[in-house]
Amino acid sequence: MPSRFLLPIYEHAADSFLLSVGAPSADTLAAVGGVSDSLSTDSVMVDSAATAATHADSIPSLLNTVPTGMLADPAPYHIGDDHLVSALLMGGLLLAILGLAFSWRFVAAQVRNFFYLENERTTPVPDTASELTGQGVLVAFEALLLGIAFYCYAVKGRGIDYWVLSKHTLLGTYLLCIVAYFLFKTVAYQFVNWVFFDVKKIEQWNKSLLFITAMEGVIMTPVVMMMLYGGLPLKISLIILLCVAFFVKMLSFYKCYLIFFRRMGAILQNILYFCALELTPLAVLLGLMEAYNNNLEINF
Repeated sequence: MPSRFLLPIYEHAADSFLLSVGAPSADTLAAVGGVSDSLSTDSVMVDSAATAATHADSIPSLLNTVPTGMLADPAPYHIGDDHLVSALLMGGLLLAILGLAFSWRFVAAQVRNFFYLENERTTPVPDTASELTGQGVLVAFEALLLGIAFYCYAVKGRGIDYWVLSKHTLLGTYLLCIVAYFLFKTVAYQFVNWVFFDVKKIEQWNKSLLFITAMEGVIMTPVVMMMLYGGLPLKISLIILLCVAFFVKMLSFYKCYLIFFRRMGAILQNILYFCALELTPLAVLLGLMEAYNNNLEINF
């Protein structure tokens, strides 16, 4: 029989079966839906647990992974970026400004009377404690500047490594050497002057030497600042500092002759006195610094 005649018969038979059995109730449909949802939830939980286990297994492999590639070169050490050096320099500069403000009368008096000798009958104006303290602060600041200059020469000029725990150990050693140099020179001057000269000349020389040393630090300040922060080459900076030191030594030589030896006409004694008490300690300091650097140098 053709299929177009069989299809109505099949449909009629299906409708008769549904009427005899009855349609599914709402509870039946809800139960079927709940079973389906629980099966879906269980399947999702199983998938999540499997994913977590997979990630847990991969964590040790990630931790044990050795990075590959080349290490970058460390940034070169720059003294101007050193926080300790900058803090010392800024603190010393602030104290030097305060010391100069407290001792400006002393500085003005020394400038007026520097190139000639005071009359012995003139009663000198006594200096206050604040003025002398201000000059002492300027001398301490010059010691700091000299220590930083030696440090720059050792780190940048020589370009070698040293057997020290840190570069700051070098800086501390240089500062101690500079302080010892100033103390030794002061004691030597006081002893020799006490033996050969009277009290008034000794007082004049002490004030002049204090003024010259303090002003040397003031002149060196812009050079050191430009060397650290202004990009001034180290070689040019050291040449300028040497020229400043030479100029100051010449002023000291002239003032020494003016106070102690002008009336005696003893130029040779002046040269001997100046070389023994001014140049010899400086030469010893430079020699000790160089020997110290050579002993700490790493050679391999």
